[in-house]
Amino acid sequence: MTDVELISRITRRDRAAFDAFYDRYAQIIFGLCLRILRDRAEAEDALQDIFVQIWKEAERFDPARASAKTWIFTIARSRSLDRYRSRKSVQQRVEAETTDFAAVPGAGDLQQSSLMQQYVGRALEQLSKDQRYVLELSYYEGLTQEEIAERLGEPLGTIKSRIRSSLIKLRSLFAGERSDG
Repeated sequence: MTDVELISRITRRDRAAFDAFYDRYAQIIFGLCLRILRDRAEAEDALQDIFVQIWKEAERFDPARASAKTWIFTIARSRSLDRYRSRKSVQQRVEAETTDFAAVPGAGDLQQSSLMQQYVGRALEQLSKDQRYVLELSYYEGLTQEEIAERLGEPLGTIKSRIRSSLIKLRSLFAGERSDG
C-alpha cells in the first residue's frame, strides 16, 4: 500500500493503516528527532507527538504539494525544533532566575531557604489563578507550552502570552521587593 493510500485511510481513522504508517516511518523519524534533540527521552516524546499530530491532522496532507515522506519529515523537523527551542528557552529562564536569586543576600544559606520559599510564595499569590496555573504546569510538572495548550484546550498563543506576562509580573515583583528591602 502506498503512503498516500495509508494517509487516506488514516483520515478515516483506520487504526491498521496508522500502525502500518508508523511501522514504515517511526525508526527514521526517531533518528531525525534524536539528531535534533540529542536526548533519547526527548526524541521519544517528540516521536509520540509527531504521530499524534499525524493521526489528528491526516486530512491536511495534500499529495499535490508534497510527498508523504516530505510531509512527515516536515512535521518531525518542526516539532523537534519547537521542542528544542522550548527546552533551551526554559534552561535560559532557569539560569536567569538562578542568577537573580543568587543576588539576594544569603540565598545559598540554609536558614534563608525558608525565607526564599515564602518570598516566592508571596509573589506567586499576586498572580491571577490562570497565570499561576500555567507556571505550575510549566515549571513544576515540566509540560511544554504545546502540552499546556492541549491540556487546557486553549490556543498556543494564549498560553505563550500568559506565561510571558506571568514571568514579567514576577520579575517586576522581585525587582520591586529588592529595591524596597
